[in-house]
Amino acid sequence: MSIFSPPPPPPPPPPPVYIPPPAAPVADTAEEESRKARLAAVARNRAGMAGTVATSQRGVLTPAAGTSARKTLLGE
Repeated sequence: MSIFSPPPPPPPPPPPVYIPPPAAPVADTAEEESRKARLAAVARNRAGMAGTVATSQRGVLTPAAGTSARKTLLGE
C-alpha cells in the first residue's frame, strides 16, 4: 500500500441461500380430469376448419364443394 492507492473495496456479500418453495397441494382426480378435458376441447376448437382439411401425398383427396363454379383470380 502506498500513499496514493485507495483502500481495497470490501468483500461482496455472501450469495443468498436458496429455499425451495413448498410443494403444491395435490388436486382432486376428478378436477384434474375435467381440467384436461376442458383444455383438450379448447385446443380442438382453436384448430377450427384448418385442422379438418383432408390431404394425401397426391394433394387434396376431394375438391371442395362449389370450387368449380367460382371464378379464380386468373379469370377462368
